[in-house]
Amino acid sequence: MNDHKEIWSGVFQLKSVFKKFAENLSRLKALKTDHEMDLHPLLDAVSEKRESLIVRVNPVANITLAYARDHKKKELIKKLKLSINKLTGSNDLDLIENSKVIYKVAKKLIKKSVTETEDSDNKSVSIVDYGLNEKMVIDLNVAKKDFVKSLLAMHEAIQNKVMIGKQITSILKKNERLVKNKMDLLLTIFATSKTDFYKTYLESRVIQKNEIVKIKGKKGKKTKKAELPEDEEITR
Repeated sequence: MNDHKEIWSGVFQLKSVFKKFAENLSRLKALKTDHEMDLHPLLDAVSEKRESLIVRVNPVANITLAYARDHKKKELIKKLKLSINKLTGSNDLDLIENSKVIYKVAKKLIKKSVTETEDSDNKSVSIVDYGLNEKMVIDLNVAKKDFVKSLLAMHEAIQNKVMIGKQITSILKKNERLVKNKMDLLLTIFATSKTDFYKTYLESRVIQKNEIVKIKGKKGKKTKKAELPEDEEITR
């Protein structure tokens, strides 16, 4: 169409509808760029932070369990065993929740060991004697928070893609209506007077099938899909 403005620009309604069509297409190009954002760096970050959390939670969990067994703390043993068993192969939310349980138990035992150290008359064996220290507990908490942040960033990026996909679909439908309800009808004016131009329009009017873009979340799961435009021929 841009290549033959001198033919159709005198028709006000054609000029108006083509302007809207071109503006929509410009928006689609910008949205397509955002929609194609690579999620792999975010996926890699989630994987890295997850592994880091597991590395830090395992020794803390095992030390506290050994301490609980020696001190015959049945309720604590039960709580820790459930948490430790769920760490391996657990989903992200379970990993976070069980890490919280282990962190709270370890933090309490560390605090207790400090109190006992300050009390010279208390000679009981503390969690520190099992190899646990305050830094390990702090590092566990930091790793947990970092993992949560990476998951939130990934979730936000996926939601953004879904939202953009919906915007793309909406604009595509608007352009389709502009073509079918206005351009197709008005351009018949030139069917006999400008046959070459009209023939070229009809050929470009055959809109290619829209590409289906699948957004992948963790472990390659398909989360949503959105259509992207492939019909720029009309504007030429």
